[in-house]
Amino acid sequence: MMGGSSFGRILLLLSFCLIAAMLLWAPSQAVKIFMVIFVSSICTVLVVTPTTMVLAARAGAIDYPGGRHIHQIPTPRWGGIPVAAGVFAALLMTSTHFMPNLKAILIGSIFVLTAGVLDDWKRISAGTKLFVQLAACVVLIMDDVHVTLIPHAWLWADIGNWIITIVWTVGITNAVNFLDGMDGLVSGLVAGTSAIFFVLALLLGSSMLAYCSLALFGASLAFLSFNVKPARVFLGDGGSNFLGFFLATRGFYGGWAKNDPIVSLFIPILLLSVPIYDMIYTTVARIATGKVTSFKSWLEFTGTDHIHHRLEALGLTRGQVVAVICFLNMGVGLGAITLFEARTYGGVALIFQAVCVYTILALFETLGAKRKNAMPQKV
Repeated sequence: MMGGSSFGRILLLLSFCLIAAMLLWAPSQAVKIFMVIFVSSICTVLVVTPTTMVLAARAGAIDYPGGRHIHQIPTPRWGGIPVAAGVFAALLMTSTHFMPNLKAILIGSIFVLTAGVLDDWKRISAGTKLFVQLAACVVLIMDDVHVTLIPHAWLWADIGNWIITIVWTVGITNAVNFLDGMDGLVSGLVAGTSAIFFVLALLLGSSMLAYCSLALFGASLAFLSFNVKPARVFLGDGGSNFLGFFLATRGFYGGWAKNDPIVSLFIPILLLSVPIYDMIYTTVARIATGKVTSFKSWLEFTGTDHIHHRLEALGLTRGQVVAVICFLNMGVGLGAITLFEARTYGGVALIFQAVCVYTILALFETLGAKRKNAMPQKV
């Protein structure tokens, strides 16, 4: 069966309906392309995922229960392969409409995906994965895919923009990877974020950005049919790193505003506020408690102190935690649409609003951490 649940079958039926609508009636070439991208990304994931699950099981790329893992049964890890296949297939269907520099983004994402898939199979060091991510960033920069926050008139502007590009891309890639700890969390968060990126692309008039965002939205949405609780397959490091990398490139490829650095800087920050917040919170908390004392220890540290763990400690079920995080990111991320229209002053207000929201969340999470530490440990 193609779909992993009734949700998957509904998506498949929706895809066939969209194909029929496209063949019978399409108001414009752009709409037809959008429909092709959305349908092909969904169908590819629904078809490829079952095969990938079998291959992962035979190869031994399995996540077993125990330790910091909260699932109950052995689960294949290679979910990143069908998600990437869905994105690539959708974009290859519209090869004549490739956005400039898309080849560099796809090559870089393949680097990151491959390292993650290998890690899901045989385990590789955190340093090796970081090296691959840096190499993927170099591929982007060599093809002129980078942020342009620092004006070219400034001395060393190019080097500054390259450094920001590397920090942003590596940071978001790992922040999304760190969030991958509950069924449906990352795939749901990425689907919602991609939908907002798609709306912003339409407002911006960037069909190329819209193509990539829609492909990512369709692939993530289809994968949810296999990844919602109880998950039949996990994204694994390959999938979460791939999604993080691809989302990161959406953030600095929008050209959000000319001559308005506040808008250009804060639109992607609002859209990816949850993973950014979680990385900042956990980093500060680990340094403050002495759990992390160097960059190497920060890179290699794994724990149960991320936002989903802390919300669960407050008494929420895992389904509720996933819903809260996805709606939180959507709620704050929708502010990016307002920021796109409001420009500078509205941007400052929206950023201050986001800071207030996450400050309140941090207080609740601190309470959850205290409750978790105060609970008697099972022997």
